[in-house]
Amino acid sequence: MLRPLLRDDTDAITEGVGNYDVVRWLSQVPYPYAKQDAVDFIEGRIGQKEFTWAIDHDGTLVGVVSIGDELGYWLARPAWGDGLGFEAVRHAVDHWFSDPEHVLLHASYFCGNARSQAVLAALGFVPTTIVRRYALALSQEVDSQKVELTQAAWAQRAGFDVNTKRLRLRALTRSDAHALVDLTTPAVARMVTSIPETFTLAGAKAFINKRRWRGVPGFLLGIEGPEGELVGCIGCGGHPVTAMIFLGENHWGQGYASEASAAFTRELFERFPISALHAGHFVDNPASGRVLEKLGFTRIGEHAGVSEARLEPAPVVEYRLTRDAYQAQA
Repeated sequence: MLRPLLRDDTDAITEGVGNYDVVRWLSQVPYPYAKQDAVDFIEGRIGQKEFTWAIDHDGTLVGVVSIGDELGYWLARPAWGDGLGFEAVRHAVDHWFSDPEHVLLHASYFCGNARSQAVLAALGFVPTTIVRRYALALSQEVDSQKVELTQAAWAQRAGFDVNTKRLRLRALTRSDAHALVDLTTPAVARMVTSIPETFTLAGAKAFINKRRWRGVPGFLLGIEGPEGELVGCIGCGGHPVTAMIFLGENHWGQGYASEASAAFTRELFERFPISALHAGHFVDNPASGRVLEKLGFTRIGEHAGVSEARLEPAPVVEYRLTRDAYQAQA
C-alpha cells in the first residue's frame, strides 16, 4: 500500500535509510542517518504538493517513493528481492500519469545501481544523459544516469497486449468465462493446479477476477487463436515468478504453446526486473517439458505437486530460465 507519511514513521525511516547499502545510492541523504534527519524529512513532506508516499507492506513501512522534479525511491534492505520496489514505483508512476497535464517524468540512478536500473528500465524509462551528482553519504561526486518516461509511452505499456504470427495474448475479462469453461475439460484441468475437474461459470468468473492483469506478476492472459477465439490461457505469479500455460484439447498439437510461450517469456523479461523465470509440468504432461526445453529452460528438480482436478499429489518437473541465459540465446 502507498500511503501518506506519518510522524509515527520516524523509527522505521531511520532504520531503513540508516543502512549503508541503502543510503549509498541516494544523493541527498547523509550517513550516518540520525532520528532527527527522519523527523526533518517527514515534517518537510507533510502537507507539501510533492507526491510522497510510504511504501507499506503488511503494516510496516519498508520504503518511500516520491515524485517532485524527479521520481525517487528507496527500499529497506530486508525488503529487497521480493519485487516490492517495482510494484510500488509502478503504481506511483501510474498515479502520476493519471493527470493529463503530466506528460513527462524524469528519474535518475547512480551508475552501478543495477537494481534501480532494472526497475526503471522495466517500467519503460529510457536513458538520456550521464551527469555528475554529489552523493552526500559518500562525500563525493559520482556519475548519475538520467532517464525519462513519456505519458504516451506509459499508456502504451500500461496494458498487456501482444501479437504473434497467429495468436494474440491479451487481458482476460469476465466475458471470457463461458469460453474458459468450455476449454477446461477434465483432461486440461488435470494439468493445472487451480482448476477443478468440474468448472462452473461462477467459478470461472471468480478465477478470472482473481488473476486479472494489474501490471505486476500474478496474472493470467487469454490466448486468442487465428479467428479471435479463446484457445487457452498463459500467465505467471508466485515467488519466484513462475509461468504457466494451458490450451483447450482442440488446440493441442498446433504449436500454439511454443508460439505463445516464446512471446510471453520475452515480454516478462522486458517488463519486469526478474532475474529468472520458473516453470513446471506434471510428469504425465511431457509435451510441456519439450516446449520449455525449446525455449532454453533448464530442468532443476522435481517435487510433489497438487491439482484441484487430481485426487492425489503427483510428481512435477521443475525448470528455470535465468535472464542471463535468455539474453545469451536471444
